[in-house]
Amino acid sequence: MKLKYIIALLMLSCASMSAQFRISGSVVTTKKEPVVFSEVILIEEDTQNKTNELTNDKGDFVLNAKQGKYILEIRQGNELLFSKNLSITAALDLDTITIDSGVQLESVVVGGKKKLIERKVDRLVFNVENSINATGGDALEALRVTPGIKVQNDNITMIGKSTIMVMVDDKIIQLSQEDLANYLKSIPSDNIKSIEVITTPPAKYESEGRSGLVNIKLKKAKKDSWNALVGATYLQRFYSQGALMGNFNYNKNKLSITSTLNYMSGKRYNIQDDYTYSPTELWHTNSSYKSINDRTYGNIGIDYQVTSKWTIGGQTLFNNSKPLFTDTPFTGVYDNASGEMTSYLKSNGGVAALKVAINSLNIYNEYKIDSLGKKITLNLDYFNYQTEDNRTYNGISVVEAPYSQQYFAGINRNVQGITNLSGKLDFDYPTQWAVLSFGGKVSNSQSKNHISAFNSGLVDLPVVDLPLRQSEFDYLENIQAVYFSGSKKINDRWNSQFGLRVESTQTKIFAGGFSQSSDKDYIKFFPTAYLTYTANDNSTLSLSYSKRIERPQFRDLNPNTHFWNPFQSFKGNPFLQPAFIDNIEFIYSYKKIESKLYFSYENNLISEITIADPVSNEILHTSENYIDTQRYGISENYVFDKLKWWTSNNAVDFSYAISKSGLTVAQKVQNGFNSRLSTNNDFNLNTSKTVLFNVSYWYSFPGVEGIYTNKEMSSFSLAFQYLLWNKDLKISIRGTDIFKTEKIKRSSVVNGVYQEGKNYYDNQSFQLALSYKIGNKKSTPKQRTTGNEEERSRTGS
Repeated sequence: MKLKYIIALLMLSCASMSAQFRISGSVVTTKKEPVVFSEVILIEEDTQNKTNELTNDKGDFVLNAKQGKYILEIRQGNELLFSKNLSITAALDLDTITIDSGVQLESVVVGGKKKLIERKVDRLVFNVENSINATGGDALEALRVTPGIKVQNDNITMIGKSTIMVMVDDKIIQLSQEDLANYLKSIPSDNIKSIEVITTPPAKYESEGRSGLVNIKLKKAKKDSWNALVGATYLQRFYSQGALMGNFNYNKNKLSITSTLNYMSGKRYNIQDDYTYSPTELWHTNSSYKSINDRTYGNIGIDYQVTSKWTIGGQTLFNNSKPLFTDTPFTGVYDNASGEMTSYLKSNGGVAALKVAINSLNIYNEYKIDSLGKKITLNLDYFNYQTEDNRTYNGISVVEAPYSQQYFAGINRNVQGITNLSGKLDFDYPTQWAVLSFGGKVSNSQSKNHISAFNSGLVDLPVVDLPLRQSEFDYLENIQAVYFSGSKKINDRWNSQFGLRVESTQTKIFAGGFSQSSDKDYIKFFPTAYLTYTANDNSTLSLSYSKRIERPQFRDLNPNTHFWNPFQSFKGNPFLQPAFIDNIEFIYSYKKIESKLYFSYENNLISEITIADPVSNEILHTSENYIDTQRYGISENYVFDKLKWWTSNNAVDFSYAISKSGLTVAQKVQNGFNSRLSTNNDFNLNTSKTVLFNVSYWYSFPGVEGIYTNKEMSSFSLAFQYLLWNKDLKISIRGTDIFKTEKIKRSSVVNGVYQEGKNYYDNQSFQLALSYKIGNKKSTPKQRTTGNEEERSRTGS
């Protein structure tokens, strides 16, 4: 009998010795501000085995350890910030650990300031609030100076790669490039905390986007505080533009409120020239246009902590705009032999009037299962996009010899409504073996288009009657997705992350007059994997892989045809197929230098193409699945910050692309190089850091993209910032593209016809921005993050 008790006692003793106890705490400065991403290390005295973790954005950390004696260390890089001996016999809450605010290290966050650029396992983080050149503008302007991102003609791409998807607070915004640009212009850059460039997104995120994702993180109110920001911006391009903005943030006890209101009004003039060289003639079209736009944007988010474990919240936003485009396009037809103009097309003035309304609603619930990080998050999203697009044109066609004159006129109206409903359930489930997450999402998208159109062609008498032809185009898309993701620290040097996302998609098209069906039903797998090796405190190597999908935009699917003149038109393609992309990256980081080798294979890509008929001289702009591209590249990024008054971020990218066309009218194979260099420099002109200056420059060398050959282009910009009244008043002056060199020039050969385009989108500008902050700046060390971390409802396929 005694033997039984002895055995039981030994078993209990062994169980006690092998049990894992939770060690938690929070690291703050003497100013009660969180120290984020500091390394917390437990060193076992007997074996010198180490367990470590990084503090989160609140300064909190959680470790698990067996019973025994340990040394607790907190480090930033090679610097030891804190050390303490611990004897662990049960769960231990260390409460708040205070670090001297005077410590100035490259990774220490003091006064809420982070490094300009941070590298994480699966993304690069650009801290917009620390960038002089990114302030005082809008989200699109902030993306222009984000490392690894290129914005040209309001199109957002990844340097050395191709188009990407954009998220705001982890919610995907899938609008057309034009609509997305307008949406981003409505978000003041002063509201942005950081921009994450995610080249290989984890399985939790949508698989959409050729090269990955860009995530714009907005600022949130700190706990037990309120603040407000009001501002005004004056922008002078060829025409002027003005904007007013304000936001209010409140976070007290269990309630948090975030709100923004922004209004913009102004004009812009864009220069556009297109040249088409047929066997006997040159067609030169100047279609420069003036755009006038009034835009109002607002959002409000409310979070309420029902209990210590349960948080509910919601967010709604609206974006209303009324862009108006006016132009007087002129097409001259020149004889190749003599160089003389033989005929011309002259418009009396084309008008494109749009009304765009975007509304979204998100409702979420977050429930924390325990204090170790296990939680469940439910998101329900509604997104509605309404646009009325009215385009008219009329003019004359003149033949010089013998003289003759004909007339043309047309109208195109497209009333479009896009509605998306989605629901997503996420489980975060950290274990001793790995940090796991899994979940699923269902999404329903509908696009309804009512089209009214008339095109006279060339007629002998002025057109006085415009009989409209009515048609309908509807598109339905359903997506069901499940995912599983995990990250595991193998040992002190090796770290891994893996995931798999499975998406089932069903699409259906209804379009009057189409005999061909394009209904689809398919299942695809999207794996992701990361492996990181930390050689020492200065050197890190990482390898990553992801598979992506690019679905066609609603605008590209819509078969609606609108004309600029009887010979030139744009038409959507309802039979577009999704494209698939594989991305591989190898990154070596040494101190402030990051070297990257990358490869991507883009299969069946969707791309715009301009097809000219050398016989009829008709020119059709449309989209097709016709490009397969292999891309090999190398990039270097170096941050110089050895001087307190100067921070410089410098990058160079070099790639080689092999593009193959599946269309008989396009060049079968085109190979070539692309390269780009950039430098972005912030200067502190006084010790109190209230007078700041920025110089930035980038240059793109001649290169190729698909079937197109691009000429060189560049941009030089200056920015000045002055902070007053305890840094609450901010005055920003910025000059962009000062030498007017950001001009797009590209050429191609399609159907045996050489085409060239020269465009300048009025980027040369002078901007004056004022903003003023008010409110309670005191806060506790902890800043609650909302559970509203889900992709925004997609508005396109």
